[in-house]
Amino acid sequence: MKSARLHAFTQNPADIRVEDIAVPEPGPGQVRVRMLFSPVNPSDLNFVHGTYHSALQRIIWNYTPGQKQAEVYYDPARRNKCPVPPYSLGGEGVGVVEACGSGFLARRLLGKRVAIAGGPPAGCWQEYCIADAKKAVAMTDDIPDQQAAMFFINPLTAYVLIREVLRVRKGQWVLLSAAGSALGKSVVRMGQRDGFKTICVVRSSTNSDELRALGADAVIETDKQDLLAEVFRITGGQGARHALDCIGGKLADDLVQCLGLDGQLVVYGTLSGTPMQIPGRDLMMPVARISGFFLSNWLAQQSPLKLLGTLRAVKQLTRQGVFHTEVTEVFPLEQVVDAVAAASKPGRTGKVLLRLSAG
Repeated sequence: MKSARLHAFTQNPADIRVEDIAVPEPGPGQVRVRMLFSPVNPSDLNFVHGTYHSALQRIIWNYTPGQKQAEVYYDPARRNKCPVPPYSLGGEGVGVVEACGSGFLARRLLGKRVAIAGGPPAGCWQEYCIADAKKAVAMTDDIPDQQAAMFFINPLTAYVLIREVLRVRKGQWVLLSAAGSALGKSVVRMGQRDGFKTICVVRSSTNSDELRALGADAVIETDKQDLLAEVFRITGGQGARHALDCIGGKLADDLVQCLGLDGQLVVYGTLSGTPMQIPGRDLMMPVARISGFFLSNWLAQQSPLKLLGTLRAVKQLTRQGVFHTEVTEVFPLEQVVDAVAAASKPGRTGKVLLRLSAG
């Protein structure tokens, strides 16, 4: 079968190779999925660049005096190792279960169309993928293939951030950067549905009209508007109770200044590649706080019952169109390098998908 593989961390997506490898066999509790579509997400590039691996080297449980660890783990119990190349790429996708290993969960998915959460070393950018049955969700007929391919990463992150991490209540303000992204638009739709208010921060006017049409309460274009002044005006000088940021750097610094009393900024990405530099008293005086969010580690800390309820809720909202994402380009697997380049264009809107098989 064909698989998009990486043999070493790189800054050059052209180093991704489509190779022929053996069709894998599912083990206990696993399913083999004939893949249909998989998106190109920013998180996929972190596995290309080695961003996760290098970040985990800085974490206390991976610390070794005087040296960097070759093996690093997502968790202090050292059960979930961060993979290193060579491996197959792709963090999520949709396909049809054609084989299963032992176990009730795996057998009940046989023949069904499922959304799966994958990721290296056995990623989704290949014709067949092995997935843990616990990370596969059967899709109903009213969820199209291309939307099902994007079921996990952005919808689940948006839902968990709003409902579980920030616990946003009706009438509260949520300030979000990169608001023109798929996740940003999902948060806007959730605000319309649940009654909280959104302030969308964008670099330019490219997505402003669409965000307003979706129900954004305010849009701030940082290329021509002052962020702090606008948030002051919009909130009547009170600031925002909640903020979400996936950019980092100077913008994250400014978002902290926009927080109100007891406000919270959640960092879930670092697209700018530059660190935050926040004066301590910007947090002390408003009793504000910053927290980080990494979906895989959040999921690993939840009970099976909690995970089941969360996935059911995300599936229901997906069926209602809350997490709908525009697809702007679809590439065959053989053109994976072109797909990554298209997805990496600054200011792009909509998702790039890989088509992984004909049926």
